[in-house]
Amino acid sequence: PGGLVNVSAICRGGKATQIKITNVPSFAGVIGAKLEVESIGELTVDTAYGGDSFVVVNSDALGVKIIPDEAKHLVDIGMKITRAANEQLKFVHPTNKDMTHFSFCMFAKPIFYENGVAISHTAVAIQPGKIDRCPTGTGCSARLALLHAKGELKLGDRMIGRSIIGSEFRCSIEEELNLSDTVKAIRPSVAGRAWITGSTEHRLDPTDPYPLGYRLTDTWPQKLW
Repeated sequence: PGGLVNVSAICRGGKATQIKITNVPSFAGVIGAKLEVESIGELTVDTAYGGDSFVVVNSDALGVKIIPDEAKHLVDIGMKITRAANEQLKFVHPTNKDMTHFSFCMFAKPIFYENGVAISHTAVAIQPGKIDRCPTGTGCSARLALLHAKGELKLGDRMIGRSIIGSEFRCSIEEELNLSDTVKAIRPSVAGRAWITGSTEHRLDPTDPYPLGYRLTDTWPQKLW
């Protein structure tokens, strides 16, 4: 649902050492919404869009730790929060009317600073039930939009997105813009690096009785919206 993004690469020694995307307009939704979550109780959450839709909860206030050993606990809670948000809150994208749901739950520690740069330590719970190993580019964009809306970051400010395993994206607010008369947005950039670990070739045989594949509910449960 994100849309077109611009990509640039820094290359050294025949390898790309950094890939940077300038993302789609990102914006805050509701700040400080009350949400009743099964077996947890009432939470205060924010909502935002950064190429996909997020419900964001303060991990410290919830009493959870963003560490590898807590991944299963985080994803179990995250699925409940995403479900509750889709039942109780409303997401509206001003230019994409098909975006009417919350895709992800982001657990976010309060912003802190290292060497003058804001650090966003988060974990994103993804359906049908896993924690993103990377800092989540769309999540970093959504977090930047929220911090900008709250006045914590401004145009040109930098932020490092840090994941549950410690991997990092380098992010910045590149532009301020209006998506509509009522929705103010930013255009964020996100930069990181990846390594090729293998390659796969897919083929389609004309005699294959399942050319479109198949799906069973044991490994692909239904989405929450």
